[in-house]
Parts: sequence; C-alpha cells; structure tokens
Amino acid sequence: MDGYSLIAHDGMPADSVVIAQYFAKDIDLFVSGINSGANVGYQSILTSGTVCAAIEAAIRGFPAIAVSQEVHSDEWFASSGSKSHNQHICGFTGKLIDLVLQLGMPKGVDVLNLNFPHEIKKTTKLVVTRPTSARMVNEVERRVDPQGSPYYWIRGIEIEPKPSTDAYEVLVNGNVSLSPFTVEGVSDSLIDLLRDFVRPLSF
Repeated sequence: MDGYSLIAHDGMPADSVVIAQYFAKDIDLFVSGINSGANVGYQSILTSGTVCAAIEAAIRGFPAIAVSQEVHSDEWFASSGSKSHNQHICGFTGKLIDLVLQLGMPKGVDVLNLNFPHEIKKTTKLVVTRPTSARMVNEVERRVDPQGSPYYWIRGIEIEPKPSTDAYEVLVNGNVSLSPFTVEGVSDSLIDLLRDFVRPLSF
C-alpha cells in the first residue's frame, strides 16, 4: 500500500500494540479492527482480541478505538470476514479518528468501542450506549466423535438484549453503537466498602 508500512505477526491481537511501539515512535492513536462480529455486551468485550488490543493501548497511555461489525453465521470463520458496507464503516471511523485527534478522548474514557450493524441503511444512526451485561446464555451439549469418544460442545444462544444497550441498538435496531470503556474501573468508594466488608477478618 502506497504510503503505508505494514507489519505482520503471528502473536495475539494485543501483541500488535507492543510491536507497533517497537517499530513506530510517534504514535497518536490506536485503532483495532474491523472485527468480523459485533463486540457488544461484556461477554464479548472481555473475551475479544480486538477490544483487548485497544485496552492494551489504553493501558500504555494511548487513545484507542475498537471497531467491529455484526456478521451472519456463515461469515464467522471466513478469512476475509464481511466486506459489506466497508466504505461506510471506514468513512465514519475516519471521522471519529479525526475527532479524537482534534479534541482528545472524552474525560475519563480510555477506549471507544464502535460497533456497526450487518446492514447499514438510510435510517441507520449513531447511538451512544452502555454495554449490556449478557447477550447470550450457554448450553453444553455432549457429542460423540467418529472414534466413539465423547466431546462437549458449548453453544451460545442469544437472548433479547435490554433497550438502550449496545446489543439492542446494533442487533435489534440496526444502528451504530458507540460505548465508552474505562480501564481504571475501581473507585475510592468501592475500596472503602471493601475495607469495611473485611474488617471482621484477621490475617
């Protein structure tokens, strides 16, 4: 690509941040994605390589944006991911990048988690949301392989998300969701509460 230096590695997504710092000395911002599959809800956010790469950048003091798009099940394991609406996704992400570079991150926000629906329509809009706590429940199914040995398949069954959450806006309303994420989530009041809670204990 003209004007760009590309680096490939076989590590984990968060390793990209470490490697980038080794090769580039003047980094203004990290963008992780576009991930094939929406990273909405804490179940997805806390297990996502895409989001965790952005969190790794934030831990190191950089503004960071994680970008994902909802895909259909037949696109989950496709090497190229979804190619639908790339122009819209990249165009809006570029505007968000420019805004962060101009104004900085909102106070107290370490990572912006940006999620696009599978289909972008004329009615699609940007909605600032909070992550839902759970977007699916799990079931364990016992199966038997051709050699007769049992194995266990964990199935994820999506549940109806609560209104105003990231999952609801992306998966139900077909909107673009933007959620804040903070690395330092432990407040002084929580520390005080825990001190009071363990006061009867001795060690």
